[in-house]
Amino acid sequence: MQTLINKASIELWNNLKTGDVEALGKLYDLYVDSLFRYGLHTSNDKEYVMDCIHDLFLDLYKYRSKIAATENVEYYLFKALKRKINRKYRSKLITTADISYFTKNQSIPSFEEDMISMQHNTEKINKLKAAFHLLTKRQKKGITLRYTENKPYEEIAEILNVSVASSRTIIYRGIKVLRQHLALFLLFLSNIF
Repeated sequence: MQTLINKASIELWNNLKTGDVEALGKLYDLYVDSLFRYGLHTSNDKEYVMDCIHDLFLDLYKYRSKIAATENVEYYLFKALKRKINRKYRSKLITTADISYFTKNQSIPSFEEDMISMQHNTEKINKLKAAFHLLTKRQKKGITLRYTENKPYEEIAEILNVSVASSRTIIYRGIKVLRQHLALFLLFLSNIF
């Protein structure tokens, strides 16, 4: 079955190269669903993926005389779609970055603002250190392994000599303690300023 589809698509591909619009439509009908599913692995934006698929088929027709012969049309289309999604995504990011750069308030913080910001950061770090000292040894070790050394829970469980579920619980409870103490600190800061 797959070889029949492949032979038919190669024939449609060759017809497309000669300018057959009907062949383009049949290729679209044959591959649009699988291209859409494939595109969603690269981007979660359904409309964006469909736009890229439509652009791909427009480009296929526009540059039909330049497209290469292929033995696997599906692979060619998947690869071309991936390139198109990535290229459009990059240009979309650049455009968004350019707009935000020019529309953002570009005031330079004063020396005093920098000093205040540094003091706030120092206070937050000191408060975090103080809260960290409230944790048990296992909680400290678990959080350090997870968030500083990026260890998976399985490795943490081995190091702490506990089950994977216990390692998750230890880390969760440690983070809960940190949140409680930092929330009080942030509430205190918000009342001051």
